[in-house]
Amino acid sequence: MSEPLFAQPATTEAALRAAVMRLHARSGALFEQEFRAAWEAAIQTESVIPMHVFLHRWAVWVWIERHPVHSARMRELEATVGSSDDLTTRRAASAEISSLLTRAERELAR
Repeated sequence: MSEPLFAQPATTEAALRAAVMRLHARSGALFEQEFRAAWEAAIQTESVIPMHVFLHRWAVWVWIERHPVHSARMRELEATVGSSDDLTTRRAASAEISSLLTRAERELAR
């Protein structure tokens, strides 16, 4: 088990933005794009749900990315799902991705 690069930040827009920039500055543009889309959806629907979904999605991403072993494994699994011709292999990789995401969500819920 690898140690995380830093503590999990608070699930706030500012804290997650800083963590995203620290982990992968090039992902910052996607973070900003998704933030604006969530904000617009929240305004249009008069609901905070789009913002909660946005924050949760990025909190999970940060949780995975700040653990080098999990991050590397996620990339391997995504590559397998996207390139394998074997259905059984793709399903196994998809199941492991699901397991990793579930673990992140469980850790964030603590």
